[in-house]
Amino acid sequence: MDISMGRRELLGLAALMPVLAAWPQSAQAALPDLRRVRTRTTGKVETLYKTPHYGPNGMWMTPEGMWIIHQIDENYATLINLDTGQVLREIQCEGVVRASGICLDEAGTMWIGSTYNRLIVACDAATGKVIGKYSTPGAGQIYKMTGDPVGGRTPMTPAYPAPQPAPGTARPAGRRGAGQQDAATTEGPAGTGAHCILPKGDLLYIAVPPARAIFAVNKATWVVENSFPTAGDRPHDMLWANEARTRIWSSDSNHNAFFLHDAETGKILERVNLPAGSPIIHGAKLVKEYMYMCDDVGWMNRVRF
Repeated sequence: MDISMGRRELLGLAALMPVLAAWPQSAQAALPDLRRVRTRTTGKVETLYKTPHYGPNGMWMTPEGMWIIHQIDENYATLINLDTGQVLREIQCEGVVRASGICLDEAGTMWIGSTYNRLIVACDAATGKVIGKYSTPGAGQIYKMTGDPVGGRTPMTPAYPAPQPAPGTARPAGRRGAGQQDAATTEGPAGTGAHCILPKGDLLYIAVPPARAIFAVNKATWVVENSFPTAGDRPHDMLWANEARTRIWSSDSNHNAFFLHDAETGKILERVNLPAGSPIIHGAKLVKEYMYMCDDVGWMNRVRF
């Protein structure tokens, strides 16, 4: 058997090597093996108060208080006193369709994951007016894999009646439509977009369930500078785990757990489960020793973390 390599093959391999070297290490990594991750379980989750509206789906802590974005048609972003739940200020965000995830970057710009039109929307934090709209990397149809946990729903009684669509409108299909399609279908379902945004200097870390990945995107160029896989197909809120912002806690609603990632390689270093029967994680932020969390039916909860 001739195993020699010709000049053309050598030149082709040489041309490919810089591309392979530049490819993010995380992109080459296999899906996380959660069996090898150090794991612990928290104590009982405590319910504090109702959130301002039905459908809280992302949180962001500031010196003034906690911002909550609600996944309802009115697109309310509400600033509350974290201790009491009192509403301090509220805006309606333009260009957003059923939001998931909210943050304010170092310049004070509010970034929102507009999940059901697959956009990332930058808003004025004082008025809710649109500053810019951007495509979501990895947006598309959420898919299941062998071994995924069953989709979780909160066991809590809704704090408010579920809002109904305005007359003549319908909610986007979202997760519905995966798998075999009608024979007359000419294109696949549009799917969904981001579930969380986390700022760090020039970068936005964006959790995207359809891609089962977290993308680090440059705000100025909108080029993806890094990406790594999430623990499952339903990543939700994220938070920085240390002041250097080199580690990320990423939640997953179906696992109902938090996963500690190295922010450069994506490696999962630790897993923290909520006890069985707990509210499902949607928004989440760590304040001192407590993880504050909102489910999607209108309650603020916390657990000692």
